[in-house]
Amino acid sequence: MGIKMIVKEVLSDFPTIEKVNYLSTASIGLVPNPVIERTKDFFIEMAEGGTLALDEETEISVYDNLRNEGAKLFGCEPRDVAVFNSVSEALNSIAWSLELKEGKIISTNIEFPSVTYPGMRLAEKGNVQVELITADNWVISVDDLLEGINESTKVVFLSHVEFITGQRFDLKKITNRAHEYGALVVVDGIQAAGYIPLNMKELNVDVYITGSYKWLLAPFGTAIAYISRNLCNKLTPAFVGWRTPKNMWDFNPMELKYATTARKFEYSTSAYGVKIGFAESIKYLHKIGIKNIQNHDMKLIDTLIQELDSIEGIKIISPEKRGSIVTFTIEGKESKKISKKLCSLRRPVELTIRQNMVRVSPHVYNTEEDILEFVRNLKQIIQEL
Repeated sequence: MGIKMIVKEVLSDFPTIEKVNYLSTASIGLVPNPVIERTKDFFIEMAEGGTLALDEETEISVYDNLRNEGAKLFGCEPRDVAVFNSVSEALNSIAWSLELKEGKIISTNIEFPSVTYPGMRLAEKGNVQVELITADNWVISVDDLLEGINESTKVVFLSHVEFITGQRFDLKKITNRAHEYGALVVVDGIQAAGYIPLNMKELNVDVYITGSYKWLLAPFGTAIAYISRNLCNKLTPAFVGWRTPKNMWDFNPMELKYATTARKFEYSTSAYGVKIGFAESIKYLHKIGIKNIQNHDMKLIDTLIQELDSIEGIKIISPEKRGSIVTFTIEGKESKKISKKLCSLRRPVELTIRQNMVRVSPHVYNTEEDILEFVRNLKQIIQEL
């Protein structure tokens, strides 16, 4: 079945699309009806039944199922996947587990704050410096980034796809450079996982983290992390709890023997329903095919770029190597006014304003007609303002 037919088939799972031209997945992805129903059913069952719905066997299976689906998403083994409640939690947990006392941390000055803040916090505790590679017109020079990695570098914290412009980094090249100097690479993949095929062996990164609620089309409240076997074996978790031990059901408060897999980074009771929903959403996306979704999303992006290029006064900020995100400015026009006008249409356009720039981020539930309709409305609004 072709991608156009697949998209046509799944559109009924996203009823909002009929009413709204939703182009804001980089902020929050829409959750398909089957995932909503699976999450809701479990929530009701647990709320009404307590341990009748969540016995020990079920509690184990919730995490195991998400690790299994996460492993398929990451292209790794389930033992290398840890379950968290958010990307920020995972980043901080792993950052503090590194126990850095000296050296340099590399990131960029256009990163999402959750990516740079853990390194900045570490720098407050010892002889650790943070170097943020400076962007030129919101784009990072890969050469500058590679040049910044040297013998004093301990960790590179980086997004796979940048949240503002959609710039997509060559992780393999960056990781190869970092590993030459014995440095680690920790990646925030929340703007990539769900439409970019992943294989951790090929990327060779040390840590890759992603969250549920954007391109993976799942409810808020959970994240998963790939932690390389080599790094996992070296680290002692900074945060521990009843889920951390090898035999967590022993409930032994007098002895802490860590799990021998990435599970040792899991530590607390959490919202089990959203983890069930997350596993369901990964299954949903794999039925469509991540590569199919990538081809679809990037075709929409190519159409959008081509159409925007024909409008006088529009400057596209996103670089050529990008994810499913296009950011642009409109000469002499306020982006927030444009957005407000688009929201007032009969079929409103939902997009995002970042740093006074317009950010458009289509996904599997969008069609070429959505892109063309958006551009037609944008042209008319620009003429009116």
